[in-house]
Parts: sequence; C-alpha cells; structure tokens
Amino acid sequence: MNNNSSSSASDNDKMNDNDGHASDDGMRNVMNDNGDPSNKAVNSAAADQQPSPSTTVAPTAPETTATDDTPTPPPTTAEKQATKDPANAKCGITGANVIKSVGKMGKASVRTVSSAGRKSIKTVEQAGKASLKTVEQAGKASLKTVEHAGKASIKTASKIGHVAKTTVLNPVFFSKNKDMRWEELQSIEKRRRKLLTLVEEPFWKILMHWDGTVLSHLKSDSLLWITIGIYVVIRIGARLGLPDFVATVGNTNNATVSGFLSFFLVFYVNQSNSRFFGLYGHSMACKGRIFDIATLARACLPFDRAHRLVRYMNAAHAAGYVGLSSIYPARSYFDRVAAEFQLLTLDEKRRMDQINLDAGGSAHRELVLWAIMEIHKAKQDGLLDPELANQMREHVLRFRAAFGQLINAKDLPIPFFYVHFISLLTVLYLPFFAVSTGIKAGTGDEAYWVADVVSGLLVILQAIFVIGLRILAQQLSDPYGDDLIDLSVMFFVQFTWTQSNRVLQSQSPPELEVNLDTETLLNRHRISVGGAWDDGVTSGVGPDKAPEVSTHDSTTSTAAAASSRSDIPVTIDEDAPLNEAAINDTDNSSRDSSNGGVCA
Repeated sequence: MNNNSSSSASDNDKMNDNDGHASDDGMRNVMNDNGDPSNKAVNSAAADQQPSPSTTVAPTAPETTATDDTPTPPPTTAEKQATKDPANAKCGITGANVIKSVGKMGKASVRTVSSAGRKSIKTVEQAGKASLKTVEQAGKASLKTVEHAGKASIKTASKIGHVAKTTVLNPVFFSKNKDMRWEELQSIEKRRRKLLTLVEEPFWKILMHWDGTVLSHLKSDSLLWITIGIYVVIRIGARLGLPDFVATVGNTNNATVSGFLSFFLVFYVNQSNSRFFGLYGHSMACKGRIFDIATLARACLPFDRAHRLVRYMNAAHAAGYVGLSSIYPARSYFDRVAAEFQLLTLDEKRRMDQINLDAGGSAHRELVLWAIMEIHKAKQDGLLDPELANQMREHVLRFRAAFGQLINAKDLPIPFFYVHFISLLTVLYLPFFAVSTGIKAGTGDEAYWVADVVSGLLVILQAIFVIGLRILAQQLSDPYGDDLIDLSVMFFVQFTWTQSNRVLQSQSPPELEVNLDTETLLNRHRISVGGAWDDGVTSGVGPDKAPEVSTHDSTTSTAAAASSRSDIPVTIDEDAPLNEAAINDTDNSSRDSSNGGVCA
C-alpha cells in the first residue's frame, strides 16, 4: 500500500509541473497581447521613464535561478520585441520576473499541497491500518468470546442432556418397539375389568355371555367331544342291534365312582379357591403398605425424599410380578411401566437389567432394600425420629413379607400328583358314563328318540360338570396368569402408583392450629349420638334446630372446650384433675404440624 501511495504522489508532482508550465505560458500570452489596454499603459509609463537617446542601455539577459531545475523556456514574443525595442525591454523583463515568481509560488504551493497530500494519505493509511488492526483484534476477541460461549453452552447442554439421559426413561422408545405382548396385556386387562361388572346381572343375561365363561373353554376340550362321540356311537349301535350281553353292561352301578369323583373335584376346587383369594389378600396388603409409606412420607419428609421413597416402593411392587409370572416379562411389561410412571432412572434401570428381573424376586428385594436405606438416611439427616423411622421400616418389611407370600405360592402350587389324579379319574369316568347311559337308553325295539335325547343331555351335563370343575380349579390355582379370571395385576400396579402419588401431592388443611370456637360450633350442630352422650354444650339435634345451651356441671375437657366462647355459660369444677396428657398431645401435634412436614 505504501508503494502505491508513493507512485500516486509522483504522478501528482508531474501533473502539477505540467500545470505550472501551462499557466506560465497562458499568463505570458495574456500579458504580451498588444490589444490589452494594460499592456499599453505599461508601455507608455516605460516610455516616460526611459533615458535620453544619448544614453545607451544594454539589454539585460534573463535571470536564471540556480536552484530551479526546470529548463528555461524559449523566449516569448515580448522578449524578442524587447531585444529589438530597448524602450520596452525593461517592462517586459519585469513582467517576465513576475511571471516566474508566480510560477515559483504556484510550484511551491503545488509541492506544499502534494507533500500535505502525501502526509494526509500516509496519515489516512496509518489510521486505516490502525483501524483494521483494531477491528481485526476486536473480531478475534469476539470470535474467541463466541467460541468460549459456544463451548460453554455445548458443555452445559451436554451436561443437561447427560442428566436427562441418566434420569428419565423415554416411553417413546418402548412404543417404537412393537411388542404385541404389551397390547395383549392391555386388552386382557380391559376384559377383566369388564367382567367384574357383569356379576350382578340377571341370570338369563349372564347366560348370554361367552367371553370369560366355561363355555369358551369347553369348546376346545377334547374329552367333552370324545364323550359325546362315544354316546352317539352307542346309540347308533343300539338301533342297529347289539349283542344280548351288552344290555347287561347298562345295569352297572356307577354311582359310587361318581360320588368319589365329585368329592375329589370339589376338594380340588375348594383348595384352588382358597389359594386364589389368599393371594389376592397378599396383593392388597402390598398395596396397603405402599399407601402407609406414602402417607407417613408426605407428613414427615420433604417432597424430594418422600417422592424417591414412594418411587422405590412402586418399582418394587411392579418388579415383584415380573419374577412371579412369565406372563409379565421385563421387556414388554416392567420396562414399559417403569418408563410411563418414571419409576427408575437410567442408572437404576441398568442395575435392574444386571440382576435380570425375569430370573426371580432378586430385583424386587433389592428395590425394597433401597427403600430401607432411604429411610435410614432420612433418619441420619434428622428428618425422622427413631420411633417414626422404625414404624416406616416395619411397613416396608411387611410389604416385603406380603410379596414373599406370593413368591412362596409360586414355588409351591397345587401338587402335580393331585392334579394328575383328578385328570386321570375324569378321563376314565366320562367315557364309561357315556357307554353306561347309552346302553340304558334302550336297545333294539326298546330304542326311542325321546330316550336318546334325554340320555344325551344327561351325558353332556355330566361332562360339563366334571370338566367344568376341573377347568375352574386349574384357573383358580394360578391367579397371575393371562386368563380372564386371574387377578388384575396391571390395574393393581397402576392404581397403587396413582393413589400413592396423589397422597404425595395432597394439600395441607387451611388451619393447622386447633380452633376451639370452630370445633365447638361444629360439635353443637352435628346429629345426636345418643342421649347418654349428648351434653349441654352439644345439643346433637343437627344444624337446623340448635337449642339453647343450659348451664350444668360438666367434665373439665368439655368445659375447657366451651370456655373459649363467652356466650356459653359453663361451670368448671375446680377440684377435677386436668387432663395434662391430652393437652401435651395437642401441643405436640401443633408443633409437628408447624414443622412444615418434617417430623424430627
């Protein structure tokens, strides 16, 4: 950029020199013009001042300046005339000197302007370079600032993303995996809940249903169709003609076999029924213990600690059914439930995967241990007193014990020997009953269509009775399967999670302090609990009719409750002992309620 500035400056000098020559020539031409009146005046003044003819004036040579590097221009017309006319020589020489002085002054001004221009160009160039450097430095600084800010934001976003990834389970992941088992479980659960509402229908309407009845199982039972087929074959043979000795088979008494079979079948059903409702009771006990933990945690722990404790309890509840039955696998059941209810973080979920939930109850027991550890840590932090911590631990252990009964029941189902024995008796009895009943219906000329129909209905009824009781006992023996008669496990888990979280989100009453005026007023307007228990303060006749309260002797507690109202006359027995325990309990409850949900 400096080279360009120097070259431009030299070009400007050349242009200024050319302009100087041009201006000198123009001025000379103007001043030497004979038609100009100023020239004439100058010439006349010179003629007046010129010497006499006898005086000889030598022509003066044009002056040259040693310092002027510009070449001498050729003589002008005035100079030539001056050499010819001595009278005008002096005036011409003076004009030439003026012209040279003006030219020098123009050149000096041009050089001054040129040097000033160079200096200004250099100044502007330096200022431009400085501004460019400043802008460049500012740009670099801004780029570094943006880069640092970008890196910081990326790190912050990555940290937030890492926390989110290690905390939240994404239900979308499980919805993309089209596991039909989850959809089947949802459908079965809806049908189960619907069947519970059909129990109180009229009998004729109940008989119209197919789903969830014994008929849906009988249609696919081969023993029923074999029994009916045997009866049909016997009746066809009876019409075509049977040997005479066959008729004696119909006289066989099978009542004894029927009686024993009925006893074993009823015993089998009774045992399965007891097992079914016993396991249902243990499932409800698990739900109740979670509600107890949620209630105590809401009252005595901060929300974050209470939420984590209840979350572990609900996770243990859902995980227990995974190891309890193969119908509820970890991938299509527990993973989906854990993601939708946010029961576990990703790190906690990885730990459950390491244990392998499908292998048994180990995952359930570890989650119970996490809940116990959370209670112990809350006690160490001073959030729970020892008595309350022991009570909460007792609820957690009772929850584990109730679920342990479910796992023990799985390890000891109805003995296989007994189930096989019942099945064998059924298979032997029903064909024999079909043959005996078919022969008794008549053979040869004694065969009638009415007897065939009635005997056939008797065979079908006996088959339904025997096979139906066997199927019913098998359905009741395993209440955690995929049959419609089984327990609603998914409903239990969802209902328990929903209600326990509602307990955590419940609000405190508007007034935590005991207000005797309010309690006395409410006590006066309630309905009667009996004449022997209604006193003068409590009329016990309801809000519509509240009679005046008469003065009478009362106990200290009632009098103290009513003494806060100046309009209720009371009589206080000064000799009656004060109920200090009740007063202390009231004070303690007030202090506990004012702790903001922290029992310590």
